[in-house]
Amino acid sequence: MHFVSRTGTFTAGLSYSNYGSSAVFLLRIPDYMCFEREEFDPQAVKRVTASQDTVLKKLQALVWIVTVIVLCIMMICVSTTMMAVVTERRKEIGLKKALGASNESVVKDFLGEGAMLGVLGGALGAGLGYLFALRVSLSVFSRTVHFLFALVPITILVSALIAVVACLIPVRKTVEIDPALVLRGE
Repeated sequence: MHFVSRTGTFTAGLSYSNYGSSAVFLLRIPDYMCFEREEFDPQAVKRVTASQDTVLKKLQALVWIVTVIVLCIMMICVSTTMMAVVTERRKEIGLKKALGASNESVVKDFLGEGAMLGVLGGALGAGLGYLFALRVSLSVFSRTVHFLFALVPITILVSALIAVVACLIPVRKTVEIDPALVLRGE
């Protein structure tokens, strides 16, 4: 490859030969896109890199903040949903208790239901989150993202744990249900 400077353009030539045939490729680049070796400033590159690092750290902090906010909202939604479920199933809970079910078994039923919802939500969230990240990455950066399969079990576990913690307050209400009052219709 050889470089020849001309007035108004910068020409780069490349010769290629394969099985006796040869080809020459010429590329013309305007002078304003070329830089002289003396004009190159390594400090400028260092400043740009430092600036990019700062922006990336701020974006990462923003993603963590949004993640924490979404997890808090998820806890509120799960808690509200489970409170509605407990309210709807008051008669069933009263009947279970009247037939001899202990408070522990009723609590385990609701915590198990919350854990299953958390597992399903975590699995769907991991899959749909990857698809969303892939679509954004392709449209904005024209690059794909790599899916880390090792994070899927962690995501599902954290999601199930958060769902169980969010179910604790509504489940406490199941212990307070008196079977005699519920079955009488009060």
